[in-house]
Amino acid sequence: MNGVPQREVHPVLDGLTPAQTAAATQPGSALVLSGAGSGKTRTLTAAVAYRIDVRGIAASRVIAVTFTNRAAAEMAGRIRTALGGGRPPTWLGTYHSLGARQLRAEPEVAGLRPGFDILDADDSRRIVKRILKAMNLAGGDDGTGVGRDPLKVMCNRLSKFKDNLITPDEAPARIEAMIAEARRTDTVVDEHGLRASARVYAEYQRTLRDSNNADFGDLLLWPTRAMQVMPSYQVRWSQRFDCLHADEFQDVNHAQYCWIRLICGNGEVFVVGDDDQAIYSWRGSDIDYIRRLFKRDFPAAVQIKLEENFRSTGHIVAAANAVISQDSTRLAKTLFTRKPEGNPIEIVCFRNAEAEATGIVAEMTHRHAEGVGWDQMAVLYRVNALSRTIEEALMRARVPYVLIGDVAFWQRAEIKDALALLRLATTPDDTQADEAFRRVINVPARGFGAKTLEIVEAEAAWRKVSLLVALETAQLTPKVRAAGLAFVDSVRGVGRNADDTLADQLSLLLDATGYRTMLRTSRAETTEGRLDNLQELIDLAGGFHTARELLDHAALSTSGPNEEETARVRLMTLHKGKGLEFSHVFLAAWEAGILPPDRGDISEERRLAYVALTRGQHRVTITHCEHRRGYMVPSCFIDDIPEQHRVLGWLRGGGDKARPHRTAPVIDVVDGAELLRRF
Repeated sequence: MNGVPQREVHPVLDGLTPAQTAAATQPGSALVLSGAGSGKTRTLTAAVAYRIDVRGIAASRVIAVTFTNRAAAEMAGRIRTALGGGRPPTWLGTYHSLGARQLRAEPEVAGLRPGFDILDADDSRRIVKRILKAMNLAGGDDGTGVGRDPLKVMCNRLSKFKDNLITPDEAPARIEAMIAEARRTDTVVDEHGLRASARVYAEYQRTLRDSNNADFGDLLLWPTRAMQVMPSYQVRWSQRFDCLHADEFQDVNHAQYCWIRLICGNGEVFVVGDDDQAIYSWRGSDIDYIRRLFKRDFPAAVQIKLEENFRSTGHIVAAANAVISQDSTRLAKTLFTRKPEGNPIEIVCFRNAEAEATGIVAEMTHRHAEGVGWDQMAVLYRVNALSRTIEEALMRARVPYVLIGDVAFWQRAEIKDALALLRLATTPDDTQADEAFRRVINVPARGFGAKTLEIVEAEAAWRKVSLLVALETAQLTPKVRAAGLAFVDSVRGVGRNADDTLADQLSLLLDATGYRTMLRTSRAETTEGRLDNLQELIDLAGGFHTARELLDHAALSTSGPNEEETARVRLMTLHKGKGLEFSHVFLAAWEAGILPPDRGDISEERRLAYVALTRGQHRVTITHCEHRRGYMVPSCFIDDIPEQHRVLGWLRGGGDKARPHRTAPVIDVVDGAELLRRF
């Protein structure tokens, strides 16, 4: 074998580069820094297969963990293939599925009995809602001020308690430490709401325990806490395993990291991740674990870099390197590729959002005519609200598309409600508007529950009139009748005024019926986005002459164009794009205030820009606008791309080529300062 170690040519290592092979066969613990497109999944699965097939470690003594069921299934399949059909590790799954197995084995550590049930998020929310009501906290009536949408805020706080391994008994002291730290640093926190959350937490957990139920957070909380405070329990579990493999290590939170550290004991730990792609701090992940704490807790671990990108062309890789290199706190690595230079990054400026959407779709159509499949193209944007104009342009051009991870514009509840009001105002006396009536008569609430609606339905059937007409004579209680007649008057009043534009009619309907007021006074965190969507609809209505035209347009758009086609353009947020790749990527709305937003961690936004660029295989286009509800300045990340790796305007010519403007650019017990940062 010419002196080449046998392990380097073993079948489980087939197809690996020398760097990947070195990582997969590394004895002892290792942190593999795997840059974007560098084959981390292949390396991780080879590492697992190597330990089983070459080193002879029993599959039952190997743990492999990742974040999603889909990723776990893919990992199992790859390991099985690498082993020639052999069985993958029996302990392979998500953090919570493996934690659940621990808890099933010894449920008493959580105060549970054998055969406990695991509640889903909806079940948990219902329990919390009952507790809030019982404690008179549902509307903040006692001054606790648990926030807009008290239920969602409270559920998030309970989740954070568990993610930070805080038990109900410990919560009051931890909250007081956090409040003391906030006062010391002049940081504004909701003291009353935080204290209320500790009380709710205790009652919530008592309810779960008494009913022999566990929620999602319990599955890691209790096994990990038991390993922290019960040495015999920790030894018993850690002695079951010889090595642990963790994927996407940059995304771990406190509970997940502590679980890894405790269950592996003195065994080997092989983790794969990329701090440059850590973009989920808002979900609780902490970049410190990959950047600093892993080395502290595993000082003997070897750090290995995978820097060859197999996905993108030279210009794309160089642009991504330039953007991320401005983060001085990162773990240094530099991507390279053996692929051709390819096309430079296109930077295209447009007058406004409508021109941007039209320009992107026109370019897509041009490329499709040249042979690029619709499913080879994707549009990525910072927030979901940016999808509307792009959707409109795609529909007008009859380009098939699919929206990933969000509800399409015309299917959003507030849009359908507004259009129902418009339909009623247009044809109030026609039974064809009855479905619209049913949709909005009790939004906002006017007392028209199921029984009241039955009375109106019966009146309509007897008189052979529309539901709106029937409401005027139906035998209802005085209070409900008054509310219903006020609604009818509002709808008829707007519909009678033929001088109003369609946009004015929509706006007047939303105000006259109390719909917009309902949203504005709502505590829901989605309120601002829903109001923005309604304003988008009003703006869009300005392009139609009649209500019928707008309603027809919405109806034809709801199911999406060419529904039977599977090859479609993908629309998604930058976060949803992580882990995916596309031949042609359009990155829309790279403007200051959007990417990066006015508030937030600029370093994480830079990592998000890096993730966005590295989704592209062959061609990446960045677009920005001069006006988007006001004057806009191009994103500072555009200027980070060296001029030799970008070009202004479309490479084929045409488009608005205006030059972009320059812009200025482990803790086992969480103390008060650390907890304050995480909450």
